Amino acid sequence: MANYKVKNGVGIIPKGKTTVGFPAFEGRTDLMSVIIPESVMRIGESAFEGCTGLTSVIIPNSVTMIEERVFKDCTSLASIVIPDSVRTIGESAFEGCTGLTNIVIPNSVTTIYEHVFFGCTGLTSVVIPDSVTQIRTGAFKGCTGLTSIIIPDSVTDIWENAFEDCIGLKSIVIPGSVSVIGEKAFYNCTGLTSIVISKSVSEIREYAFGGCPELSRIVVEWGNVLYLPSDDGCNALIQRDAKGYILCLGCKNTIIPDTVTKIGVGAFYGCTGLTSIAIPDSVKEIEESAFEGCTALKTIFVPAKRADYYKKRLPEELHRLIVELPAEKSESMAEK
Repeated sequence: MANYKVKNGVGIIPKGKTTVGFPAFEGRTDLMSVIIPESVMRIGESAFEGCTGLTSVIIPNSVTMIEERVFKDCTSLASIVIPDSVRTIGESAFEGCTGLTNIVIPNSVTTIYEHVFFGCTGLTSVVIPDSVTQIRTGAFKGCTGLTSIIIPDSVTDIWENAFEDCIGLKSIVIPGSVSVIGEKAFYNCTGLTSIVISKSVSEIREYAFGGCPELSRIVVEWGNVLYLPSDDGCNALIQRDAKGYILCLGCKNTIIPDTVTKIGVGAFYGCTGLTSIAIPDSVKEIEESAFEGCTALKTIFVPAKRADYYKKRLPEELHRLIVELPAEKSESMAEK
């Protein structure tokens, strides 16, 4: 550590160094800027972690790896240029960089690792290159300033919690390359109004879009073998199943079609914009937490002959919202 010095706020790295090793400048709050020499190929774990006064970093084209937590909690860092030579950006590399406003990920990077930009609340713009194939756990979690993001056609997997708590996101298009959307991937994205699911998506895990109260448009492209295409304006994600059709995700504008046989776990979880819903006679099963957190829900229309069953499946606090309808009326409500 004695080789790394700070003079008048400037970090000094000895000439000839190929690695800025752990812990280097970790916790040096007096560090304001640093120029990394061209001999450096690797910036090691936590090298600049907690340097809260750091505002400027110049990374040369010689660097190929930025390891775990390198710039974690560098709260004054507003921008940084990552050269095309960098192939790996490690876990939590920029976690907690609340002053960071934009980032361009070079096209040499193939994986956005766990929690890389977690808690970067000032981040408003991210460019993800078409070299990236995976967006891993919590990569952009808590990026509350992010209003839009383009996921390139190269991405095949969006891991759990990847965009959780990105409350500024308005819409998202899942490209044709993605096959799996992980658990709580877009959980609590409270500003999200629209999602488009491509025909390539074969698995959407629990609560992937839970707690998105403003969601009003759910579109599934034609050709998806697992989920029904959105050709009837029902605004719901409906999965094909050996025993029928499962409503996996609903929103405040959902109309449950009479082909649905099951309302899945947490289907309307946190849907605070939902005020009424009509459950058709075709629904034989309602799974746990289906309407949990639907605080504005005032009316649940159900066919009279199945009212007792639904009362057993729904939480007791929802029983007072149930309105029993004759079969023909419940069918007409479901069609509206």
